[in-house]
Amino acid sequence: MKLFIFLIAIFFSNFAMAEYRVFVLKITNSTTQQAKIFKSSLDPQQYKTFYLLNANETITYVNTWRCRGSTRDFTPLCTAPNKAPQTKPSTENPDSLNVQNKS
Repeated sequence: MKLFIFLIAIFFSNFAMAEYRVFVLKITNSTTQQAKIFKSSLDPQQYKTFYLLNANETITYVNTWRCRGSTRDFTPLCTAPNKAPQTKPSTENPDSLNVQNKS
């Protein structure tokens, strides 16, 4: 029975979907006012634990999005999704859209 459960688990593991989050991070040096912006799969708090920052550097995130897949085998991080197209503002008279009787 244990072998059957093990084989089923291996079979369904191929269909499992992974996902991760991409952060656009900004490190700013307060003395030189220089900033560098880059993409990472680590959020600002995690990034500070893996990579030490200088005392005069601060880290913030600029943007973030979710990606499907995994980051194994050094696969590149996914690109940001396209933003929804902006609609043009209506040039019609707002009163002409009102269907209420104004009597």
